[in-house]
Order: sequence, then structure tokens, then C-alpha cells
Amino acid sequence: MRIWHHLNNLPPLKRVPLKLVLFLLGTGLIVYPKPWLLPRTIERYADMDSVLDPQNRALAPLAEEVRHDLPAGAGGRAALKIVQEVVYRHVPYAYDWDVWGVMEYLPTVDEVFRQGREDCDGRAVVAASLLRRLGYDASLVTDLLHVWVRTPAGETMSPTGGEKVLVATRTGTRTNISWRIWRNLARGLAFGVAAFPLLRETLILMWLCALTIHPRSSFWRNVAGCLVLWIALQTIRHAGIATALTGDPTSTLEAVAGATLVLVGWLILAIRAGAGRRRYASTQPG
Repeated sequence: MRIWHHLNNLPPLKRVPLKLVLFLLGTGLIVYPKPWLLPRTIERYADMDSVLDPQNRALAPLAEEVRHDLPAGAGGRAALKIVQEVVYRHVPYAYDWDVWGVMEYLPTVDEVFRQGREDCDGRAVVAASLLRRLGYDASLVTDLLHVWVRTPAGETMSPTGGEKVLVATRTGTRTNISWRIWRNLARGLAFGVAAFPLLRETLILMWLCALTIHPRSSFWRNVAGCLVLWIALQTIRHAGIATALTGDPTSTLEAVAGATLVLVGWLILAIRAGAGRRRYASTQPG
């Protein structure tokens, strides 16, 4: 309690950066409770091709299924559809926080089969590796919302049609920077907030409230600010998936309203009632 009071009595130039660092550290531990997986994930996204393993023995039965289901003389597009069906059948979908305990992780083929389930990136890793095993040229791409597979014959693993931000090549991942990246980030954030475990998001919200609340603020003002933040979180969660996947205008407006409420709730907590009047009064001659 004494530390909290001391923190809030620091000059703004010291208090604000320190609170920001504390918020980022706390949030980081909540979304990445296994921090040693973060540098590994960053390294793999910098070279997405490195996680592909066409020679992995676990792919052998999947390759046999594809060959069995592929009509004689069928082209590459038919193979893409069958590979997608086979991978979906063998790799059940599960979010990274359920499989790995963290917000995001790019696995190898071995890791996918060891866990027995994965989300879009793990499934895409298996699909691209399987296609290469079958003799097709395949690579990973992502729009920051979804990861899928690109080939000269077309795309597979449920491509979104969004602007490709990261594109795997044999020499490392290529980054495509354009104004659309901000739209992709917003879509990814909306989906992430909507799908991420509510308990973890509640912990982040409580941490934000604890850092923002000032000891000299009124009890009801603090309650109101935290309540607005909670409503904002529920609003974004309700609209996020539709906003990210379909771009539905109504859901998008709802998500924007939720983001606006986040700012309103934070300002209620951050700006102390009467602070301006007290500063004004202190400058009057007495």
C-alpha cells in the first residue's frame, strides 16, 4: 500500500513512464506466462519456412490419404482441397492458449503432432509440409489474423483474402508494408480480444485499474471508471469475431464503440475530479 501511494505521488514525468512499463510487464506475463516461448516465436516468424518439414515421418499416413483420395490426372487445385480436408481431419482446432498456454506460438511439424491439436498456424505448417512432400511448391502467408498456405496453383487452408503482411520465402520471411496493415492489425486485435480467455482479460483489466486509480480519487469515481472498462471489454468481445472475419458494419461500429469506451473509462480513472480546481485555487493570493 505504501509503495502504491509513493508511486502515485511521483512527478508525472516519472510516474507515467513507470506505470506504462509496469502495465506492459504485467500484461506480458498474463498473455505470455511462458516467456521463453516468445523469442522462439519471433525467430520462427522471421523465417516461417524454417518450421516446415516435408520429410517428417508423421506425414506419411496423411500423404497416403491424399494420394488415395486424389483422382487420377487431377491438377494442383484438387490436391489443395484434399490436403486441407486431410489436415483438418487429423489436426483438431485449438487455440494456442489452450495448447501452449500463450497468446501466439508458431510450432514445428513435430510439435503439432506431439500436441495432437493446433490453431490455424500449426495446421498451415502441416499442410505446407505435406504439399512439399507430395511434390508441390508451398509456403506460409499471414495477414496477422490468419495463417494459410500459398502455392502456384492457388491457396488453401481457408485463405481470408486479406492483405498478406508476412510471406515466407526460402531465404526468410518477407514483410509487406502498406496502409492496409493497420486494418489487418485492427482485425487481428478484435478477434484476439473476442477469443482470448475472459479470465486473462479480466486480470489485465484489473491491473489497468490498479495502476490508474489514484489514492485521492473518490470511491464511486473509481467504481464508475472500472465499470465502464468492463462494459467496453464485453462490447468488444461481443463484436470482435464478426468484425474480424466478415467486416460486418454493425459489428465494426460496435467494436469501435467498445474501443471508445476503453478510453472513456481510463480517463474517468486517470483524471481526478477537482484536480484542476485545486491547482487553480493554489495560485490565488491568500
